Amino acid sequence: MKYLLLAFSLFITSLMANAQRTSVFPAPMGFINDYENDFTPDEVKQLDFAVKELLAKTMGVDSLKGIEMAIVTVTENMFGDEKEMSSYVTRLGDKWGVANKGENKAILIAYGKKIRKVSIITGAGLDHILPASECHRIVDEQMAPEFRKGDYFNALMDAIKGIRDYIGLK
Repeated sequence: MKYLLLAFSLFITSLMANAQRTSVFPAPMGFINDYENDFTPDEVKQLDFAVKELLAKTMGVDSLKGIEMAIVTVTENMFGDEKEMSSYVTRLGDKWGVANKGENKAILIAYGKKIRKVSIITGAGLDHILPASECHRIVDEQMAPEFRKGDYFNALMDAIKGIRDYIGLK
């Protein structure tokens, strides 16, 4: 009987260890979606202003009209069983319906402090304007140094500035 109970408990333990955690896609809160509560209310306002300023400046450039942008902090529960932040963020953007249908000019900046992952993704309509290679460069050269210091706010402000500079908006 002891061996049967032991075998059963090992079987249940292995099932629990192999169970996949599904990703969670919460409703958007606006341009700034701080699900990790990393920012003060003032920092959220500053990030929101920086995103809105970038979006306003795109209105005067035909190739940039219609861009949408969001920033999201991703919790462990949200991330679920995803392997890469970019795949999670792509699915999140699809669920949120980010970007005008047809044009797909979206920029999503996401990071998870506890899961230690970050990604900037763009919709297909921006591939020629802000390629993935440039998004990776912004993460590596502008965001990562601030992340290493624990300064998540300035990492995001630097990312917005890097995007703005690269697409030619001053």
